[in-house]
Order: sequence, then structure tokens, then C-alpha cells
Amino acid sequence: MQTVTSDSAREETVTVRRSESADAEEIDGLISPSAQAVFGRVNVIRLLEKANLAVTLTNEKGDILGHASFFDHPIGDLVDQTQWEAFLQEHFSVGQCTPFNTLFLHLFVARPNFTTASVKEIMRYDKKKKPFKKKYLCVSIFPFFRVEDHNEIIPLFDEQTNLLSISHQPFFLAALIEAEAEEHHTAVCEVAQCFCPYMDYCSVVDVCYLCLCQDQNFCVITVPNLSTEFPLLQNFIRVPSIPTSLSQHELYIFHRDGLQVKCTLLVCSSVESRKFDVVLFGSLIPQDAVPLQAFVAQAEAELVGIVIIKDEQDIEYIRAHYNIESFIYFSHHGYDEHAQILHFVLKTTVQHFSKNFFKEVLRQARKSCLYLRIYPLYHSQEVSARGFQNSCIHHLHYVLNCAVPVCPRRQIIYPLEELGINAPSRRLTEDQAPFALSLISRKLTMEPKVTINTRIVLVGASDTGLAFLEVLCSCPHLRFNSLTLISTHGFPGDYNHEDAGFLSTSHAYSSRDLAQIPVRSFISVVTGKLVGIRRKSKYVLLSSGEKVPYDHLILCTGLQYRVPCPTGVDVSQPVTNSQLHSTHSRYTGPVPSNLFTLNDLHDCMAARRWLCANFLELEDNAIVYGNNIDIYTTVETLLSLGIRGSRIHLVLLPPEPGVSSFLDSSVEKAVAMAMENAMVQIHRNCVLAQFNNGKQPDPLTSASFTTDAEPLHLQCGVFINLSNKGVDYDAFNSFNKSFLVFDGRLVINSSFRTTNLSIWAAGPLTKFSRRYYIDEWTHANFNSKEVGQDLAAMMLPLFDPTMEPAEAPPPETDRLVLLYKQAKIQGGKLPGGYHYLHVTKPSPTDLTGPNDRAIVTGQPERGDYFCLHLDCYELVGTLTCLSLKPLPVSNYLSLYMKHQQLLGQLLSCYQEDLIPDLYSFFTQSSCLAVFHDRFSDLEQELQQTLKLKCSAEILLSTCVSLQDLCPPDQLKDENSRAALRSSAVKYLSYNRNLLPMFACPGQL
Repeated sequence: MQTVTSDSAREETVTVRRSESADAEEIDGLISPSAQAVFGRVNVIRLLEKANLAVTLTNEKGDILGHASFFDHPIGDLVDQTQWEAFLQEHFSVGQCTPFNTLFLHLFVARPNFTTASVKEIMRYDKKKKPFKKKYLCVSIFPFFRVEDHNEIIPLFDEQTNLLSISHQPFFLAALIEAEAEEHHTAVCEVAQCFCPYMDYCSVVDVCYLCLCQDQNFCVITVPNLSTEFPLLQNFIRVPSIPTSLSQHELYIFHRDGLQVKCTLLVCSSVESRKFDVVLFGSLIPQDAVPLQAFVAQAEAELVGIVIIKDEQDIEYIRAHYNIESFIYFSHHGYDEHAQILHFVLKTTVQHFSKNFFKEVLRQARKSCLYLRIYPLYHSQEVSARGFQNSCIHHLHYVLNCAVPVCPRRQIIYPLEELGINAPSRRLTEDQAPFALSLISRKLTMEPKVTINTRIVLVGASDTGLAFLEVLCSCPHLRFNSLTLISTHGFPGDYNHEDAGFLSTSHAYSSRDLAQIPVRSFISVVTGKLVGIRRKSKYVLLSSGEKVPYDHLILCTGLQYRVPCPTGVDVSQPVTNSQLHSTHSRYTGPVPSNLFTLNDLHDCMAARRWLCANFLELEDNAIVYGNNIDIYTTVETLLSLGIRGSRIHLVLLPPEPGVSSFLDSSVEKAVAMAMENAMVQIHRNCVLAQFNNGKQPDPLTSASFTTDAEPLHLQCGVFINLSNKGVDYDAFNSFNKSFLVFDGRLVINSSFRTTNLSIWAAGPLTKFSRRYYIDEWTHANFNSKEVGQDLAAMMLPLFDPTMEPAEAPPPETDRLVLLYKQAKIQGGKLPGGYHYLHVTKPSPTDLTGPNDRAIVTGQPERGDYFCLHLDCYELVGTLTCLSLKPLPVSNYLSLYMKHQQLLGQLLSCYQEDLIPDLYSFFTQSSCLAVFHDRFSDLEQELQQTLKLKCSAEILLSTCVSLQDLCPPDQLKDENSRAALRSSAVKYLSYNRNLLPMFACPGQL
């Protein structure tokens, strides 16, 4: 904040910030006749959308005192925006004005008496955002720093560093100056008789001083990982470090070529562009394809880079599938203003000019938005076969520094046949190869990012861990340079759950989701298993012997199935389960080659390949051991591979009290009947006693179990283990040896902290400290994705300077923990070919409430079973589907916590026998608006409109009043009804591309 004085001597405390679309109305009110005479008639929204830099000055109350918008070309039709440089040189004495150091004022407005103050503050802000040479500054460089300058420089150190050497050794700087020698120099810069930042250099020199030292080519700086990136480093090239480097510093390099600010961008013809594309990048595009545009960057007559773009032909698909409207007003950009980056190559020594080059590409190509698609590696062949190009980007991280990541949108699954001509365009609903999307727009070319070099290491590619990474990587104004994922099998996403089978799913991240979210390109992945944590040295040790250093360690390993340890009892004697002693021993023997413990899709694909190669043609038995939903999805996978049910033995452990694989008994009965019809052998209440009768276990040929009666002996060709779920033994040893508190699970507080401030943990791996007296609640009771998102939100204030530090909670809330609200989700394909989905509230008991009402249609055995449970507030709290047809899972997940009246008066229609089939009911057009990903925004808007918590009846009327239904009697006020109706119409009109089945005003 700054204090400014108006022309009438009135003081105001002001803030200068980037303009927002919400400022448009107030800015428009400041446009006076004199301003209009200078700048012409202005569409403020469009101006803010297209300006390279729009700055607003506000006071403490938030009132706008002044505003200025700058573009990279002159105002009006004075000259073509691509030709202004030659025009200025011909008609004006403007010196060295280039596109890299020049902006043009398109609008300036201010409140009366604040014009001068506004100009000064806005220009001061402009200088910070434009790292160009300012000719009106008087700069003096003194190549030698004098001891008497010490007192002038120390305040700069205090302000810009937090090094302990400053506070603990107050005279270290004077000693450093006196130690100057031939290879050790100091320099200081003075501007307008004020000292600017000082630099000490040893055999390398400051960028400014580099001009004076003709024999030096490089300036090298190392800075601590935890230090903030100061402005000088924005002109340097950061050298990425490998994740296993133990160095505690970041390396930055500047080459003297970077001083060549006389850079130009040349536009190539369409023929030259195609030649560049084919010769340099080997792309083969049909001649009738979209024309290409190539731009060649030159510095001092040397070719330093090339950019090739083409018009974005699928902009409507991108708009429908990605949240680009979080960054642009789509309606203010013409279809021809969107382009796709195909190739980008820039000489390393001038990479810090990347934003300038993209700004020039936008200007000369007359575009407003550039998009970069990043396809996953496993889709590369498919993409090439379909005629798309794989971009050649060098270096990718510099493009990502200039762009913002665009998150994917949740999609409605449409009943296309039922909708007919009312369905959305086929171009929006057809499947395309998934890709992650990044955006560069005009206003983003001058939007700075906060660079964070703090080393954040995540252990475990669980739903919790992936959600944590997604939040950090999706922050548009932050750039995390040192995010590392340690995972046993690397980054997930190479396999589809439907292709792999075996395990159930939480529907948190499919392979398509992982390809679309902005994570893979922003992180380093280390394949390995955690075996040790060195708290003092702050690194983790992997099974490969590698060491991965950290500043913050995040543990999200979850729980794993572990190799079962036979009890070892003598089954030749009559022994039952009641005679066993309760022990939890770890299996330490050799793991049989035909015993598979499945924990992720990598394990599942390995088991699938082994079965296809070594088992399908044999007559041996397959034993599936465990007691949870995964054993049923595994049985269905074995049946789908063509293995006869008589060869499959499902061996069920004794169930834990109060725990069931299926909370709906009718589903369990239908699955049991399907397995019986398939002749699957089911053995209940069995405990593993021996492998191969106690002899050499590899290969595994037999397994023995104790039961409630006689022991069970089974021949075995393959043993699939889905039992003994808990914390991985190596992970436990790591926690234990590093003195982290472990009490059956890793103990954390309500802020995800372990007993070490640098080590965080979340997910089913953890439990809350006993001091909270909440043992029945753990993260395992909640949606893991929501937990991971909250973990990221808890850590972001440590890195994001735009966020206020969280206030310390009141003492009385110190022992409260946050309970989450999103649904627990479970799904998979069960024996009988049933598609299963179960959605429920977080609960320590997994039981429905006593006042819940059930709405049920169909029967499980027929494969058309649909059950909804409404809580006491008539909100959908539990949902269970069992169907022979694939389920539109995304749609059904949207039903959670929606009021029944919002769903077409669901309860009353059901009670009147008007709903014979819920599957058909939810394909009606009136329900599709509820499935839209922005429907929650409408709910919030309506609640704000009414200034109270809007009832479900009111929300219903706003969506279905367009279907000729009358508003409810509860809303008597005509003005309120009109406001709600207006909001609903705007919602449907704005989202008409995805909701064309609703009639909007003017269509009928």
C-alpha cells in the first residue's frame, strides 16, 4: 500500500493492482467527456479483456481512483497493429522504441483531483511489470564497492533477505568488501544518488557489469532453495536440478547473448511455414489442412528461435471441456483469434525473452489466445494416426512459465438417442484423445508468476496425493519448480481401469482424468519405494539406494494389501479358527512367483499378462483370498478372461464386526447368485494356514486353510491375495526409525502435521492424535480426493504471497478436527456382468440414518436396480446402482446432496407411482441442467440473490419454470421471482452450447 496526495491536498491510502472484469462498471463511470474525446468510445469489458496491461488504483474502501489500459499497438486505426514500429520511426523521433520495450495507452481515467497521483502510482507499477530499459533513469555503476558504503547497503540486505548471516554476523559485509582480490570483486549500482542492490562476485559478474568485462561470457548465481526469487533472477536461466541432487541451492545462469535486446520476429509465408514444419519437425500434414503460421526470432542477425502456430479449429470443444472461461471472456474473442502452438524452439541463452516472443506472436498473428496441448506419451501413436501433431517444445518449462494451466471440466453424459435434434453438437460430445491444456493470452503476457523453489516431495500416488498435486499445479500465478512424486510404479495413468480390471475404483482419477489435469508436466517422478527418512539431513532413502532431499515431505502412501503370513498350524490335525491365537506376523519368506498381491493398476496388468501367458490354457485352480469388494471385482475379471467358474475358489476371511463388502444386502445376494450360477466355489470363514504344506513355497501348488469346521485344502495354480490390508512394512519401519509417532496409523494433528514440522501426512495412512478423542473418525472415512485438496489448501499460505497467513484458531477450538462433506464413492464390475456404483455420506459406521427414506426401482437380479436414500432434509445421501448396462457415473455423482424437489419433485412422483425406472427418469432433459458442472455456481448466485439459504423448492422453480411449471407458492414476492427467473435464464443462455435442450427467450 502507498499513501498518495490529491491535487486538493487530500491523502488516501491506495493499492495498485491488475484490473479485473468486476471493475468494468466503475471504470465506465469514470469516463468523462474529455476522456472520451481523447480515447474515443470505449467498451470497457472488451478493453480489459484484450489489454496487455490494465492497472487499477483503489483506496482502502475498494473504490476505484484511477485506471489505465495499455496495449502493444497504437490506439484506433492510425496504423496497422503489425506495422507500427516502422510508422513511428518514419513520422516521429522516438528513439529505440521496439515491441519489447513499448506499450501504448488506450485509456486513462481518474477521479477529480487524483489524476496526477494516479499517473505516478500506475507508472510506478508499470515499471515493476516491464523489465525493460528505462532511459529516463540516471544509472551509475561503480565497479568497486567502498567500505564507507556499508551502512547504505545493509538496509537492502535486511529488506530483501532472511539469511542468518546478516543477523548473526552484522559486520560480515564489511569483511567481505575488505577481502577484495583479483578474482573476488564487489560492485554497487547508484540510481538518482540512491544505492541499488549490491552484488559480490567471484570470477563472475553482475549483468550490468558484464558490459564492462569483455572477457566474461557467463554470470552464475546460486541461491538457497527457500529464498524468494528476486527480480534480477527473472533475466537468468534456471538450471533444473535432478530430484536426487542433495544441493541446497538453485543454479541460475546468464549468458552475454541475453543482453542483445535488439530482437525481431519475422513472419514467414504459408509455404515457408509448411517447409519449416516438415523439414525441422518431420510433421506430415495434408495440403488441404489448416494453414500454418511460422515466426522466426532473430537477434543481431542470428536465428535464435521459431514458433509455428495454426488456427484452433476445435475451440468450441475446448470451451466445453476445459475451463478457459476462468481466464477469458469467450464472447469477446473472435473464433479467428484462437490459435494452437504446434512448435516452439528458442535458444537457451535468450529463454528469458519467451513471454516477449509470445506477445509478439499474438500481435503479428492478430490472435488473442494461444493454446498448447500436451498429450500423454501412451497416446502419441494414436494421436499421430488421427492426424494431430505432437508438438516440439524446447524447453517446455519455459512455455509453461508463460502460460496458465487450464483445468478440465466435468462432463454431462448425454442420452443422445433420446435427445435427438436437441442434443449438443456432435463436435462437443465426440471423444478426442485426452490432453492437458495451457493458455497464453494477451493480458497474461505481462502477468508475473511467483516462482517457488522449495523442494516439496510427495510419497505415494494415491488419490489423496494426486489431488494435492493437482491443486498446487493448477495455481495460475504460482510456479512450483521442485515438485517431486515418489511412487513404486511411477506416475499412474498408463492403464485404464476398465482394461486392467481386478480392483474396485473410487472414480477419483481415471487415465483420461490424469491426462487432462495439469500435473504430469509440472512434476518430477522418481520410481522407487520409501525405505527410510532422515529427518536431520532432510532426505528420504529409496529401495534403489537413491536419496531424495526435501524441504517439505508429504506422506500419502495409503494402505496396501500385504503378502499374507500363514499361521503355520498343523492342518493334518483337526483344528478350527476358534483355536487360533490372534497374531499379526509379517511374512518374511520368498514370495511365490504365482502369488499376486494387487494394489494398483500396474499390479493388475502384470497379473493379467501372467494369467494370459501361463494360466488360461491349464486346468489348475485360481484362489482369490480376502473379504472385501475387490475379491468380487477380481472374480469377475477372471470370469471375463474365460476362466471357468469351477476353477475359481473364492476364499473369504472371517468378516470384521460391523464391516460388509456391500452395505445393500440385496446387492450382495444378487452377486452371490451370479457366482453360484457361474459355478464359482465359495469358502467362508477361512484363515490361511500353510503354503505347499509347509514346504518350499515357490511355485505355489497348494494352500491350506483353517475354518470353523474341518481344514480346507486346495490345489493352486495362481493365488490372488486381497487380504492383510495395512501400512506398508517398509513405510512403517521408515516412520518408526525416524521417531514419527505411530499408533496403528501415522499420527497427525488437525493441520496434517506429524511430530516433525517439515513432514506432513494425509489419507487412510493416518489417524488423529488421541488428544482429539475422535478415534472413530480418520481420513479413511472421507473422500480421499477432498482430503488431498484440503491438505494443499492448508500448505498454500506458506508459498503464496497473495494469501493472508491463517490466523491462529481460538484456544477452545484447538482440539477440533475438520469433518469433510464430499461423498465416499465405490464402484466396479461385479460377477454377473453387473456395473456397480455406491455413493454415501462420510460416516464412521457406513450405515444409513434411521429417518432416511428409500426410493427404489428395479431388482438387483434383473440388473436394473437403483436405490436412493433421502436424509431427514430430503437430500440425496446415499445412492446404489446395480445395472447390466454401463453407468453414466459423472451424472449420478452430481445427484449427491441434491434436494429431491430439485430432481423433478422426485419423492412425490415416486409416491404416486410415476417413476417405474430411475435410470429412465434421470435421462429426462429437465435433469440435465443439474448434471452441468456450473450448476453449483447458479445455486450460489440464487442464494446471494435471496440473501438467505435458498430452499430446494425455489431452486427447482428456477430450472423447470422454463418447462411451463408455475413458481411455488412459497415465493410471494414478484421481484424475487423475477430475479430468480432472470438468473436461471442467464445460466441456461450462457451455457446453451451444452444445454441446447432448454428453450431460451426469443427461440419460440
